[in-house]
Amino acid sequence: MAEETREERALAAATEAVKLTLGLATGALVFSAGLLKEDVQLGHSARCLMAWSWGLLSLAIIAGTLAYLRVPVKTTEGNYDLHDPWFAVPGVAHHLSFLAGMVALGLAMVDILFGRP
Repeated sequence: MAEETREERALAAATEAVKLTLGLATGALVFSAGLLKEDVQLGHSARCLMAWSWGLLSLAIIAGTLAYLRVPVKTTEGNYDLHDPWFAVPGVAHHLSFLAGMVALGLAMVDILFGRP
């Protein structure tokens, strides 16, 4: 059996990173949506931050899914280039929107915990 090349290992690692952050983004979105069922008083700034985080996390989920769906096509073609635009652009959009969405969600949580009632 042939040994994996460096490019194949890099694509596998990138795929695992996308899969991990895709799961985290989905979990964070479900968690934050569950706050609406609780008896939590949301101020205006917390509501705005929550809406921003939902939008960013939704974008992260969509972009991450697009990047993840590109991996089988790349593997079938034998193309292990991480700079393939159909993989790199959604992957970068996924990671950036995931990070920004998590920051917005964290700021909303801080506002809920320490903001004025």
